[in-house]
Amino acid sequence: MHRSRPPLAALVAALALALAPTAAAHPGDWALTGSFERTVAPSFQGGFVPDDVDRVDAVFDNRAKTLALSLRFFEAPTRGEIAADLPAVRTETITERFWVPEQHRWTVSSAWPGPGWSYLGWDAWRGRHRWLRAGYWDARTFTREVADVDPSAHERTAVLEREGVAGALTAAIRVGHGDAAMAWTFGHPLLDGLAADCLEIRVAGRLAPFAVVPAPAPAPAPEPAPAPPSAGDDPDLVDLEEVAVTAVRRAGLVELRLTGDAERVQIRARGASRSMAFRPRIVLRGTAATARWVAVRVGDGADWSDWLRVPVRQAV
Repeated sequence: MHRSRPPLAALVAALALALAPTAAAHPGDWALTGSFERTVAPSFQGGFVPDDVDRVDAVFDNRAKTLALSLRFFEAPTRGEIAADLPAVRTETITERFWVPEQHRWTVSSAWPGPGWSYLGWDAWRGRHRWLRAGYWDARTFTREVADVDPSAHERTAVLEREGVAGALTAAIRVGHGDAAMAWTFGHPLLDGLAADCLEIRVAGRLAPFAVVPAPAPAPAPEPAPAPPSAGDDPDLVDLEEVAVTAVRRAGLVELRLTGDAERVQIRARGASRSMAFRPRIVLRGTAATARWVAVRVGDGADWSDWLRVPVRQAV
């Protein structure tokens, strides 16, 4: 969660990149799924961090123009600033005691006025019979409505950020205090043709996002080739495992430093992908200030290495 934005239950960034064809009910439909291991670092309260995400499921319906997002946590996530109480009105019955003061009565007749009255005699000045009813405690009951909060449920809001959609799309759901699974649905006409091959889930209170980056489809098996010479025999042999990458943000630009040797390098960052000749220093322009990482892989002209997720550090 960025401090300049309102508290969110989850922030989803759907990157508009090419999507590999998958089986779908309608043209343009797609689904992404990711699972995560639980953080081994304990929380301050002891045990695991409660906001660890167990599984993410995202399903896009191109006909309805809706994106459904489901999150499952290992345990009920903390509420903090990311959840809103739900108002509730309850009716309560109140019984209160009150004091009835003593009463006096003067009557022409000497007939007894009723229960609780005592005869005090003839009042010559008034020319009446005088009666007294002593004070006593009584009780009365009434009901009233009291504004309160729901003791069992609260509201969580998710936000979908999508290039081309003004502002952000929000979806709010009601969940129980002990729920560990929750789902939102976003709908908008401008979601038409939405494509994504990765998702970034940001949970408020967590510094690092949960990234869903499916493994690329395996490349077709190459034709049998002679065994390559050893590194000692061929000085031009490229070892892709020896390439290391660091990323530093400097004055609005992201600078990549690469060590080792390769023929090509491919970079993926916040909705864009680019391939270029390998070089020891690469500067990325136009990278969003919120980008926390870039994905990099290198190739030797025939094979590509696995994608490497490189965190973007702020230059000191």
